[in-house]
Amino acid sequence: MSMNMNVITTFGERQRQKQWKFERNILRNLSVQSLRKDVQQQFLRFLPLDQIGQMYVEDYCLDIGVDSYLLGASFSRFGYYGDTAEKTMDRCREQIEEYIDQVKHHLYAWTYGMEVDEEEFVEAGKAFVRRWWMKGFEEGEKQHRLKMH
Repeated sequence: MSMNMNVITTFGERQRQKQWKFERNILRNLSVQSLRKDVQQQFLRFLPLDQIGQMYVEDYCLDIGVDSYLLGASFSRFGYYGDTAEKTMDRCREQIEEYIDQVKHHLYAWTYGMEVDEEEFVEAGKAFVRRWWMKGFEEGEKQHRLKMH
């Protein structure tokens, strides 16, 4: 019985290593500068925060952008095998919505009591998460094509 557990453990570890290698390759093509610029344009332009608040919000949104990018890349195999981006996005809709909710709640917390258009940054959050998911999806498809040919 312990022999079977070693096989499962080894297979699981191999899958994790394969995923990490894929993510490292995908992240090499992610422009942090572009991501940072997008965060500044999408969120910081309408948030009346001091410098420390802006840095904190920027870092948080950068994390969400990277997570969205990696999520899109991890689902890109469906696109490689013929699914459209929209159909593929439906496969991970819950995770995408979770990222959007995280951005929304985080921005709500930082703007509590301020005069801001909350709907504007909710829409900005949706656009941001979906845009970086799509960039990851497209980059992942490229990686799959390079690997398969």
